Amino acid sequence: MSKREPLRVAVIGGGFCGAFFAAQLAEYSTVPLAISVIEPRARLGGGIAYSSEDPAHRINVPASRMVLFAERPEDFNAWLRRGTELDDDPEAVWQDGAVFPRRAAFGRYVAELIAIR
Repeated sequence: MSKREPLRVAVIGGGFCGAFFAAQLAEYSTVPLAISVIEPRARLGGGIAYSSEDPAHRINVPASRMVLFAERPEDFNAWLRRGTELDDDPEAVWQDGAVFPRRAAFGRYVAELIAIR
């Protein structure tokens, strides 16, 4: 019996939408995949929306509502709290405990998801 070759998929654009699409493919595919993401930026996941390092550019909902995978609704929030993002950005945590990180933090989270797939 020969081993089945993975299905090759090319995703054009590695900003948030392209990177998220690639992550969804990797997460839910029932067949072996070889996914290539074609993106001019060095890091996937950021694109224009989530690559800005301007400290004034923040996500506009609490981190706990930035959900990529329905079965893991707290994933981004947990990722923030595990790493150094909040140490480097104390203004992200509001008095009520809600977290509004810089937009680039979400881009880094998405990039990390893609890297482990």
